[in-house]
Amino acid sequence: MTEGINKRTEETKESARGFLNNLINLVKEIFDVKDEIDRKGTAEHVKKDVIFKGFNIWILILSILICCIGLNLNSTAVIIGAMLISPLMGPITGIGFAIGTFNRDLLFLALKNFAIAVVISMVVSYTFFLFAPEGHELSELISRTSPGVMDLLVALFGGFAGILAGTRGSRTNVIPGVAIATALMPPLCTAGYGLANHDMSYFLGASYLFFINSVFISLAALLVVRYLRFPIASYISPQLERRGKIFIVFFVILIAVPSFFIYSKAVRKSSFERKAREFVNSCVHNENHSVINPQIEFGDTLSSIKLFVFGQKYTDHQIDSIKLLMSDYGLENTHLEIHNMGTFDLYKDLFREKEDYLSQTKSINNQLGIEITHLSHEKNYLNSQLDYIREQRRTLEKLDAEALVLFPSLEHIDYGLTPMSDSLNQWITTVFLRFDPKTRTSQRRSDFDRIDQWLNAKYENLDSLRIMQVN
Repeated sequence: MTEGINKRTEETKESARGFLNNLINLVKEIFDVKDEIDRKGTAEHVKKDVIFKGFNIWILILSILICCIGLNLNSTAVIIGAMLISPLMGPITGIGFAIGTFNRDLLFLALKNFAIAVVISMVVSYTFFLFAPEGHELSELISRTSPGVMDLLVALFGGFAGILAGTRGSRTNVIPGVAIATALMPPLCTAGYGLANHDMSYFLGASYLFFINSVFISLAALLVVRYLRFPIASYISPQLERRGKIFIVFFVILIAVPSFFIYSKAVRKSSFERKAREFVNSCVHNENHSVINPQIEFGDTLSSIKLFVFGQKYTDHQIDSIKLLMSDYGLENTHLEIHNMGTFDLYKDLFREKEDYLSQTKSINNQLGIEITHLSHEKNYLNSQLDYIREQRRTLEKLDAEALVLFPSLEHIDYGLTPMSDSLNQWITTVFLRFDPKTRTSQRRSDFDRIDQWLNAKYENLDSLRIMQVN
């Protein structure tokens, strides 16, 4: 009976081992990528993408210009478009591939073209921002100046995805996604912006982000190439290989250390701002006091909170009591300033005064508008009357020559226009006649009557016509 139990136990163990082995084989089959590797095609593809000349140079320049425009306009969509067409991944991946396969020629070629690409990118972005008008919003530029651990991880995982996709023979949509995720173009353009505007914080922060992106993409390529056992291009001694590994480890750690400090500071800043807002909402802001736009500033040694409080006045004793509560929120090394801005009634009075002033100003503007309209109409009317007078003058100017021909006894004729009232609606036209003194009186009287009839018939459309003899 004991033997039967032992036998069944062994069979159970054997079945369990078989199931576990099958499960392990299934997992290996699912995650195994070695069967899909095109080693020869990958090596040729990497060597081709490393070279920067001709077509690639112009694509790089255009993508840099597009990215600069996107940063200046604060447009994420334009920046993504620039990253999609950027050929910068080529030499960066080539550096990791060359180190992983001990290919000295490819390594020198990749480093040379990487340097060429960086120099061209910096020159183009510097030139653009030197002459381009500065945008109002700079959030896309600012976000590239404080790299942290997360940027490092994005570059590493993006590099893994990029090199794994590159080792397959078929085309995939992974490479464009990697170009967007690792974001190599924006840091280079931001560095050019820093140089053009003499702002070293932009230049150094963006340059460091680009550098860690490049290093960890190359590191990912190196690790994948070594894992997939790509053919070695040249023999290297075990001692030299070990020294190379040690150098790479120390170099990567040295590059990564600042990002940890930057990330740590960003985490502490975020935590401080969260605690500060919680403190303000719990201890300062209440039904009798309103805090408007709190100014919260984080510092490595001393932070500050500046509050502008509307409502009932906080006394010095109350402010001291509030400061004692700061330690409960982890705000020990924080300076608190509370500025009493007065009650809401004061601002209501000021608001009413402002409304009254605006109402009076509006009323005055309306009155001025009416006056201006009236003056404009009056001006138009006077202009029309002036045009009437000018027309009458042109008509009467012809009278002199015509009358002298028709009436030989007439020596001179003149005229004048006089308004009949203040409205200037009607005018009196007065014609002055001067006869030749040598002519007989009867002749002058006869000519005067004839001229009177002639003028009234000729100018019957005049408002009023008067004829006077001056001698």
